[in-house]
Amino acid sequence: MDTLKRIIAVSIISMLPWGISHADAQSDNTLAVAKSFLEAAGSGNGAKLTELMSDDFFWHNEGDKRIPWIGPWKGQEEVMGKFMPAFGKGLTVTSWSTDHSFANADQAVFMGSMSTILNNTGVDTGKFTWAVRVHVEDDKVKSWNWMEDSYAVSKAYNDNTQADKAAVETFYTLLSNPGSEEAVKAFSANTADNWESVGNYSGKNKSKGAFLGQMGYFAKLIPDLNWNIEEMTHADDRVIVRGRATGTPTGPLFGVDGAGKSFDIMTIDVHTIENGKITKSHHVEDWAGALKQLKGK
Repeated sequence: MDTLKRIIAVSIISMLPWGISHADAQSDNTLAVAKSFLEAAGSGNGAKLTELMSDDFFWHNEGDKRIPWIGPWKGQEEVMGKFMPAFGKGLTVTSWSTDHSFANADQAVFMGSMSTILNNTGVDTGKFTWAVRVHVEDDKVKSWNWMEDSYAVSKAYNDNTQADKAAVETFYTLLSNPGSEEAVKAFSANTADNWESVGNYSGKNKSKGAFLGQMGYFAKLIPDLNWNIEEMTHADDRVIVRGRATGTPTGPLFGVDGAGKSFDIMTIDVHTIENGKITKSHHVEDWAGALKQLKGK
């Protein structure tokens, strides 16, 4: 039994950290330096950040490479000259909390939560968690490894929903105001040069110029034409619109003279968006229904 007690005692002693007072002092200093760096980053104190960085400082942000501030940033010049401006321009922090912090020797860790708004899209990420691992040597921060909910940030940064919808809205503004030069300019600016209007499977699609010519014709034939967006859905690079077209032709429409009668029809359009511009518009209109209404049936 005595032998067993001695073995247990030796085993416990061997597991205790040696030089614990030095380790605690180092850990405390590491945490203090890392905390100062975190506070300087949060307040935008560039001078303090530079002062605390080692000559070979390394800042690494995990996440989607399509975001300008994601990736490894090496050295003070690159961090302060490229990363910080891109990060500051890219998002606005709307809430922040540091919930946990601890250090061991030359490594410190902070964890918390935050929420941001991406400046390019105006989309709110909502609250998400973050963590950072900090390496401190000789009272300088040697590396800063930042980890966050990169999916939430990437989704918000790359969310073109509002911009794409705004581009598509210019299409319907033109339809409702076919004689407006301002509407023509807005439509032209938001559609690609090779934009096509696809209304059937014949392969004979309307070019941008041909479509604008048709709008000029509609401006004269249906001066009160109104093309309202009843429903709009965004999905990846597509914007789907359920529309409602009304108007009173002043002459024959597709060979039918309504003699002052009006039409009210449903339309469905699928717009393809690339690089912020509409490249193709597939559309279906109930023109058969319009002609029946003009005939009084």
